[in-house]
Amino acid sequence: MNIEIDLGESVAELEADLALSISQLQKAVSRALKKVARWLETHSKRELGVALGVPQRVLEARYYKTFYMKNDQRSVSLWFGLEPISAQAFGKPVQTDVGVKVGKHHFIGAFMATMKNGHAGIFKRKYEYGSKRTKRIKRPDGQWTELPIEEVRFPINEIARPIIERYYVRAEARFKQLLKQEINFVMNVEGA
Repeated sequence: MNIEIDLGESVAELEADLALSISQLQKAVSRALKKVARWLETHSKRELGVALGVPQRVLEARYYKTFYMKNDQRSVSLWFGLEPISAQAFGKPVQTDVGVKVGKHHFIGAFMATMKNGHAGIFKRKYEYGSKRTKRIKRPDGQWTELPIEEVRFPINEIARPIIERYYVRAEARFKQLLKQEINFVMNVEGA
């Protein structure tokens, strides 16, 4: 999900109304945009972490923001990754009789395993036991295994999308508030 905050004509109107130079106004707009992007990331990540029950550090790599200027128009782009999260992100997994429990989530039919390459995770058989699509293989240690398996992942799209959209609506009001503060700072502190 990609969110862009674009100013359009509002900067030109401000420039005409205020007794600021173009460079001062551009500096205020740049700082306000960067602060809005940081605010949007921080608050949405905090609420999303609480809603999912995961630490915010798990969501860190799912946020990416860019600030750019094109044809004298400044813009901030914020990208949110809404792909499913690995089940291990929810805490320490515990194997139970019927599956694996991680935090407050229980994945029935799942099991903990370490792959040949050393990757430890929570996995589940892709197809039901005994299905014609499964492939029984005898391993070198004499044990039987049924393949294919896939890592258990928790979908976050349904939970995250409303939270992010709610903050996107609030971002414009937050930008106006921060822009007033930055213009005030440029006029009274830097302009003096």
